[in-house]
Amino acid sequence: MQIILTVIVPIFAVIAVGFLAARLKLLGDSVGEGLAKFVFVIAVPALLFRTLATANFAGANPLFLWLAYFLGVALTWAPATILVRRFMGTDRRTGIIAGISASFANTVFIAIPAVQRAYGDTGLEALFLIIAIHMPVMMTVATLLMERAARLDAAESGNAAPAGSALSTIGRIAVNLSRNAIIVGILCGLAWRVTGLALPGPVEDVVRLLGSTAGPVSLFAMGMSLTRYGLRGDIGSAVVISALSLVLMPAVVYLVGTALLPALWLKVAVLTAASPAGVNCYLFASYFKSGEKLAATSILVSTLLSVVTLAVWLAILG
Repeated sequence: MQIILTVIVPIFAVIAVGFLAARLKLLGDSVGEGLAKFVFVIAVPALLFRTLATANFAGANPLFLWLAYFLGVALTWAPATILVRRFMGTDRRTGIIAGISASFANTVFIAIPAVQRAYGDTGLEALFLIIAIHMPVMMTVATLLMERAARLDAAESGNAAPAGSALSTIGRIAVNLSRNAIIVGILCGLAWRVTGLALPGPVEDVVRLLGSTAGPVSLFAMGMSLTRYGLRGDIGSAVVISALSLVLMPAVVYLVGTALLPALWLKVAVLTAASPAGVNCYLFASYFKSGEKLAATSILVSTLLSVVTLAVWLAILG
């Protein structure tokens, strides 16, 4: 009960306030979009920069952290794709969107404030090691799989699309990532860390103040965004995807991480894996014009169910 009161209730209360502000038209949609952009472009990059530039990882091996987490991703993505394709009769592209929705955790809007409230700034160090490669890995794999699925779907329908090379696709992704503020924040933080210098006082104060807004503003913006991700159909598929995302994925990370990770890193990895579907799964669906309803419904359903499942995982982790 103490965990629920100190971590879960404040997080979802702020989300609820953001949702009500948007639903009651107290704030316009443009405000929510602006807050979300502030989180991605300013607040989270500042928090990443400061944490990675000053973190003390105590000699722990990030390879084990990445192995535990991405095994959870792989062993959740695959069954989500297979189940939705086999039992819901979807095309390949929608199956890939199901896999993305089940395994692409909301690391920015949910995991950062949840980890910070549960385990403090020390917990953020492990989370940011996950985030450092999370977006590049997920974006690259998802894009390659979606483009392959699109070609196969087109071939089946008799409208074969021209095949593009994997190298050109990866090159395009690399260009997009180089313009991503979160990636820039990660690279700048790591570069400063290499110098071995302490952050100058005024600089440290500025990035600390900006970074401290990431948690509350991201939760409020998440709440406002939920008015756009309503129940749009595919409820059964969304429930299956949410169950895999909120139960199977953190369970895999927990089982693998127990043998590989220090206690704090294990808790952070599991809590991150237990976060609901991130908005990126809807952005992918919109970009490829497939599975938008499934992605939107999965975001809403998994976010609502995570009120319970995050509390359960926090109780298990202690």
